[in-house]
Amino acid sequence: MKGSHQHNFFGDNQFDDLLARYERMIGQGEHYYFDVEDLEQIIEHYLDLSKTGKALNAVRYAFRLHPNAFPLMIKKAQVHLRNKNPQRALKALREVKDFESSNNEYYLTMGHAYLLMNNLEEAEECYYKALYLVDDTDEQLDMLQNISQTLQFSEMHDLAIKYLRKAHQLEPQNLMILYDLAFCYEKEGKLQKSIDYYSKYLNIEPYTEHIWYSLGKIHSEAGQLDKAREAYEMAIAINPEYGDALFELAILQEDDGQYEQAIEAYTDYLRQEPESADVHYFVGNCYFQVNKDEQALEHFQKALKLESHNPGVYYGIAKILFNRNNLWDALFYAKRATMLDDQDHELFILYGRINSRLRMYKESAKAFLKAVELKPEILKYWIMFTDELIRNQKFEQALKYTLQSLELHDNNPRIYFRIAALYYKTDRLRYSIRYFRKGMMMNSEQYDEFFNICPEAKRSREIKKLLKNQII
Repeated sequence: MKGSHQHNFFGDNQFDDLLARYERMIGQGEHYYFDVEDLEQIIEHYLDLSKTGKALNAVRYAFRLHPNAFPLMIKKAQVHLRNKNPQRALKALREVKDFESSNNEYYLTMGHAYLLMNNLEEAEECYYKALYLVDDTDEQLDMLQNISQTLQFSEMHDLAIKYLRKAHQLEPQNLMILYDLAFCYEKEGKLQKSIDYYSKYLNIEPYTEHIWYSLGKIHSEAGQLDKAREAYEMAIAINPEYGDALFELAILQEDDGQYEQAIEAYTDYLRQEPESADVHYFVGNCYFQVNKDEQALEHFQKALKLESHNPGVYYGIAKILFNRNNLWDALFYAKRATMLDDQDHELFILYGRINSRLRMYKESAKAFLKAVELKPEILKYWIMFTDELIRNQKFEQALKYTLQSLELHDNNPRIYFRIAALYYKTDRLRYSIRYFRKGMMMNSEQYDEFFNICPEAKRSREIKKLLKNQII
């Protein structure tokens, strides 16, 4: 295609000499002669490097030498496009319409300008004209890729696919086209199509680790975890130091409960990136899951030194210290975790349990209440919270919150037995019997929940009568 990387036409050495001569001239403030084609190559070179300022200066110098060189106006328009100024680009192109309208590069550049203005209809019409003017298959292929890449830069992946499919028909074995098709289908959420094109790529070039990695990501997104794992393992087999593949494989293994394998993959990753706080945290979690607390603590502490604002790290350390009954230190780390993240219910549950173990029931009740507020659908949290109130002899409060829990858990007999017990504790026997009876009708085997709260009720004639009448 005209104007696309044409400096290669002269050979790299010749172009290097040409560019050196031009830049020497600019540096010395002198004036040398260059023909139009030389200047086009220089402008194209600067555009390829995204040096739009130098490209624009080259355009200005070119017009001083060749004021009637119409092809330079197309280069000027391309510089304006790189500077995100499609209106000025169109103005430059319109000035040479009568002279360059049979030039495919003219319509291609105009199409890009309209695309930047979100005028898709005009852009596609220009692309059609540009392609119509090209007979050579290689030039058509180059232009189709140029159009598709511009569309991808504009996040128009669905439209890019249209041109990539045409390019694929021209050259089915072209790896770049296969890759772009897979990428665009991924962006469009058409995961199976993306998988198909990545697979076609690998059928041609099977030892390309980054394609295996990309394929693994798509399989993972599609929920095809076994295939994702296989793809990551292939990428690692080709390149054992492929960090991204090691990381993704480790995550899949950890999620699948394969903690020992995940530790191995994470460890291989850390050999390349020893300062990764996140991976030290992840491997610490894996060691914790296999009851290797010493190694877990070592990695949590490394993560903490590298990044002091990850609540998960404080939580991990607190769990280990809590399990060791090192309660005051555990309390410090658990508290810090809740300060860093006040929306994670698990952090507040651990903080509450530590306070409860230390018999600081007021603080534990606050922590459990926060967990209830964050996750009211978890019945266990309501029970932990109201248990703390019961330990503090705050039966009325416990009753109030247990009644509230019925809104979400009215099909659970434990709640009815707990309400019955709390009514009994607050001397409202009639209500106590009513809820005891409801609990018995739902599940007669769970009435121990009632006696755990008020064992003294075993002497109650009314309760004995209910049991004797075999409602249970």
